[in-house]
Order: sequence, then C-alpha cells, then structure tokens
Amino acid sequence: MSFMIRRVYEGLLFKPDNLTVHPLIGLIIVFVQFGFLIPNNKWLLMLLLIFIIVETVIYGNIKGGLSILWAIFPLIIFLGGITYWFGGPAQTYKVLMRLVIGALGFSLFFAITNPSDLFRALEKIRFPSKIAIIPSLALTMAPRIAKDAEETYNTLVLRGEIKGFFMRWLPRMLAIFVASLLYRSEYLAHSLYYRGFSIQKRTHYKKQRFTKVDFFRILTWVIFVIVFYFPS
Repeated sequence: MSFMIRRVYEGLLFKPDNLTVHPLIGLIIVFVQFGFLIPNNKWLLMLLLIFIIVETVIYGNIKGGLSILWAIFPLIIFLGGITYWFGGPAQTYKVLMRLVIGALGFSLFFAITNPSDLFRALEKIRFPSKIAIIPSLALTMAPRIAKDAEETYNTLVLRGEIKGFFMRWLPRMLAIFVASLLYRSEYLAHSLYYRGFSIQKRTHYKKQRFTKVDFFRILTWVIFVIVFYFPS
C-alpha cells in the first residue's frame, strides 16, 4: 500500500525543473483530452494515447507517468477483469484505454503546471478568487495528501499496528490521516490570509506570459484535433 501511495505522490508532483507551460493552455488541453474520451472509436483512443506519451517524453514526465500507471495498476487489473467478464475484450480495451489516457494526461498536467501560476492566470481572466483557488489547491494538495497518507501508513507499520484484517487498522490510519489534513488545512488558511486572499483588489508580482513552448503545444493539439477528431 505504501508503494502505491508513493507512486501517486510522484505521479502528481509539480516538477519546476521540467518544461512548464502556461496554466490556461494546460487546463484547456485537459478538457480537450476528456472530449476525446467520449467517442467510442478505438483507433482514436490509440492515437490519443500515443500523442500523450510523446508529450510525456517531450516534457520530461516519464518518471511521473510511469509512477501514476504503477499506482493505478491494481485498478487496471480490477476494472479490466470485471469489464472483460461482462463486456468482452472490445469493451475492456476501451475502458482501460480511457483510464490510462486520463491518468497520463492528469500526471502531465500536474507536472508542468505551477499551481500559483494557475491561480494568477484564472484571476487575470476575471474568475472570482474563491473559484480560481479551487484548481490551484487541487494541484497543490493532491500530492501532499498522498504524501501524508504514505507517512501515516509507514508510521503505523513501524509501530507494528498494521497487521491482521485491514478493518482492524484502517480506522486508526484514517483517524490519523484526517487529523493531519485538518492541521494542513489550518496552515493553508493562515497562508492564504497572509497572502491577502481576503482583499478585494489584489495585485501580483509576477505576470503570466505566453512562450514559444505554449504556442508549440497549442498548435500541435489544434493540428491533432483537426486531423483526427473531426474526421471521426
């Protein structure tokens, strides 16, 4: 279990040393990816997976992509088995392809999107602060929550409390984990307050600018949509 949680943490961690893109570009592309998952076209799903794998390599998120796939591997086996039993191989292929594509797409989005930049960008286009903070907090808190869960589990293992039927130790682990989340939420509330989140008119020291990397990524996705989506 600790291994899986560690993989989730590494798969959803922002990596500032990698290439980064404008957060609005990344957010739009995530919605486009989910739009591609709607049609029941197996070849379109295959092309989309290949395209996301190429992006994962280009933006240096190979380790993160592999980590998130390892983390969902039990889910892949479970869903694959159930779907194959009730729907056959064709339906299994479509379900698992959607699961893998979604996992890799989210991992890449988390890896190359600065949470603070996303908040600033959404505020810049007139999103209310209380709404703009939601995706930014998701990017920030998801890997930290996974890290807290791993540390909680490892602590109980060292104390010898992880043994026997899982219902004997799971409630205790959840209680410690929830306490950790409450502590982190209090720390986060203070952080937002001191950063002036409650102020009506806010200013930012850093401006968001589009770069060549942003134009390259949006251009490749526009070409992909025109060539592969509309003909399907």
